[in-house]
This record gives sequence, C-alpha cells and structure tokens, in this order.
Amino acid sequence: MIRPQGVHHLALVSSDMDRTVRFYTEVMGMKLTAKLNIKGGAKHYFFDMGGGNQLAFFWFPEAPAAQPGVGNAGFTQFHSAHASMHHVAFTVENEDDLWEAWDRLEEAGVESMWALDHDFCKSIYFRDPDGILLEFACWVRPLDERDLDDSVLTRATPITRPTKVPAGV
Repeated sequence: MIRPQGVHHLALVSSDMDRTVRFYTEVMGMKLTAKLNIKGGAKHYFFDMGGGNQLAFFWFPEAPAAQPGVGNAGFTQFHSAHASMHHVAFTVENEDDLWEAWDRLEEAGVESMWALDHDFCKSIYFRDPDGILLEFACWVRPLDERDLDDSVLTRATPITRPTKVPAGV
C-alpha cells in the first residue's frame, strides 16, 4: 500500500523569478532553500512552507503567457480548466494568525484580498505577482460527517477583518 506522508513539493511556474523570490521570502515569509539551474537556461527554486513541505517554482525562458481561467483560477470567475492548478492553500495556526497574515499582505500592497468562513475553516484569498490564487486558512473545527454531505451547498460566507480594540477599552 502507498503511504503518502504529505506534500514533498508543489511546483508552479513563474514569469519573473526575482520577483517571485522577493514575494515569497519578504511577503510570505518563506525561506529560499534551493536554486537549481537547468540546461537551456531554465530555473527551479524551492521555498520552505513549513512542516517539511516545499513550494517550488520553475522559470522557463520561452514559456507562454499565463492564461487565467485555463491554467489557474480566473480573475472574473472561480473556475479553471481540467488538469489545471486552481489555488494553493497554506495553513496558519489560528484566527489571530490568519488576520495577522491579512495585515501583513495589506502592508505589502497585495490587492484583491477577500475572506470566507467555510464553517470548518476560515480563509483569506489573494494573488501572487503572477496572478496565482493563494489562500491562508485556519481550522476552526475538525472535519466530520457534516463535511461529507454533498447534498448541502458548501458554506462560503464573506467575512471581514475584526476591528482591533485597544487594550483597556
């Protein structure tokens, strides 16, 4: 029997490796762990996502332009083509960390952010500089039988960042 132990790495494609390195190290807080130069001028860089998991990016000198809605989630619709990569979700420990991530992304100038309550987790969504849809999510309860009932429309309630209340108020 095959026994997966997690994601070794997820490999995406960047249009500008220097910009990708800046975003994933400075904004997302990931450590750059490996740089591979590939015959023909291509690059393959790895970033530590935590938990022994890596996020990797290729850069190909002659790669075609992105096709939102085909190769990944589009900007005006939520679907993407069959056999495409829709989005990448990163776990944060709790809601405080989720909203701290929101603040950090906002400070870094990341636009087009939105947040949803899915009942079992809360999530914030945003795009990297190449338009890749990303998500930070925290569990708010364990998955159980409720989450296996596909006759019920999935909950995705928009939520907003809670207002910070000064201490002593």
